[in-house]
Amino acid sequence: MLKQNLIKAFLYLTTKLAGAGFLYLVMSGYLLISTGFDLYEFVEEISHGFLWFVVYVYGILCSIIIDLLTYKVSKKQFSVKILLYVVAGYAFFIVREINIIMLIAGTVGALCSIIFYVGAYNSFRFQSFKYAVIIAPLFVTMLMNFDFTEKEQWVEVRSDHTYIATFEYFNGKHEIPFHVKEGQAITVFHDFKNTNGGGHGFHFLSGKNNVIGMTEVSEKKVKIEIQDSGVYSMVVTGDDVKGSFIVTWEIDEDG
Repeated sequence: MLKQNLIKAFLYLTTKLAGAGFLYLVMSGYLLISTGFDLYEFVEEISHGFLWFVVYVYGILCSIIIDLLTYKVSKKQFSVKILLYVVAGYAFFIVREINIIMLIAGTVGALCSIIFYVGAYNSFRFQSFKYAVIIAPLFVTMLMNFDFTEKEQWVEVRSDHTYIATFEYFNGKHEIPFHVKEGQAITVFHDFKNTNGGGHGFHFLSGKNNVIGMTEVSEKKVKIEIQDSGVYSMVVTGDDVKGSFIVTWEIDEDG
């Protein structure tokens, strides 16, 4: 009896994983098209923890709750489930505040909820579909281990406190490491010359690879307080850009 219940529970859970996997694949396809098949940008977008939370935690949890709420509903169960999935899609966003942006986001959330339900429903009917949409997202996640940055005619010059790079094409990211200790502070000057209208930006990562905050000192100068010793990095990003940039830094021993 226990074995049968465990098997039923496992099969039930696989339908929820199938729903989440189907939604994740649909989102992946949309992001791949919307980024113009730019693999670097696609991987950056699909890697966000928020996306994983919404699909695999919030989505599965809401689906289980909806099943419990409709368990004894015999008539019009399909319609009731669809309504509850739509409500769950909106609730994730409008529970914070109600405005036009949240309503638009809620509409997208409701559409995603329906896609989740379609995936879970079809997994009941087609076993091959079920396991395909469970396994397929694993291949998408494998892309996260690759860096799809593209550089053409990249020339760099580095000294103890300066980094200069010129390039004909840059799409992706480039990291400039700093070896620092707890209690120190880094003051960084940065200047990016864009000659073709492409996009660019920058952010900083801690030794634990987390994005950290910075204080703006002037238009092209920022300061970062060091909480833990390690190798911090300035990450310069480019979006189909041509040009050059220079980064100089000073390390203040007293913070």
